Amino acid sequence: MSREFTVAAVDTRLRGVDSFGDGPPLLFLNGGFSTRRQWDRVISRLGDDRYRTVRFDGRTSGGAGGCADYSVRGAIDDVDRVIEATVLERPVLVGWSHGATIAVCYAAEYPELVGGLVLVDGAYPVSLFDEGGKNRVRQRLRGSGGLGRVVALLGGGAGLSPRQRAEVVIATDEVNGGLVADFAALRCPTVFVVRSSRCPGALRMRAAAAQAAASNAQVTVFATATGHPARLLAEDAGIVAAAIDAVAAQRSAGLRQPAV
Repeated sequence: MSREFTVAAVDTRLRGVDSFGDGPPLLFLNGGFSTRRQWDRVISRLGDDRYRTVRFDGRTSGGAGGCADYSVRGAIDDVDRVIEATVLERPVLVGWSHGATIAVCYAAEYPELVGGLVLVDGAYPVSLFDEGGKNRVRQRLRGSGGLGRVVALLGGGAGLSPRQRAEVVIATDEVNGGLVADFAALRCPTVFVVRSSRCPGALRMRAAAAQAAASNAQVTVFATATGHPARLLAEDAGIVAAAIDAVAAQRSAGLRQPAV
């Protein structure tokens, strides 16, 4: 039976739900500005008893009780808090967009604590914004209703001011540009689920994912999703669930191997 939990951070409270299943542990990391409910269809595809699933509302979701720090560093620390509080043993981190970036950063910093990564349309190791691009993000998000396609790429939703949303988007892009070395050093099975699009930005992101896979045998491009960016987890839930199954199987096989 699932149980809701709350984890105290320095400046907020993280609220989540733990299924307490007997299978491999999965920790889901949300897209920017969205809540744990975004994973409902993916978890439904996985089945009720095959995994232990943990979800929580991050500090950029608007559901974490409000906070002063919306940085990538703060989000990484929150993952550590949740893993410690729920006593997860080498979970597979499943991240969408902003959550995928946080998953790679956490695995690079704490490799011994992560059993695998599923990166859904995110954590592409390339920076897309020059100074002009950053200013366009700020202008696009300036109006209360002007979330635009950039926010949709990070999951959509509400909770932060337009200025805060823009800075989260920009900061995530900057971190993505520095992930090349992190991907080369990953020690856990890692798969990308990339998004199908012919726009120049999407082409650059897919090329960056392919380069990450070429740099490390642990990293592969698992599948291409065709759903709308803001509805990808609903429209392509089966693809995401299949990617989770593949990484979880590799994690389990690794745990069965004798120590050398």
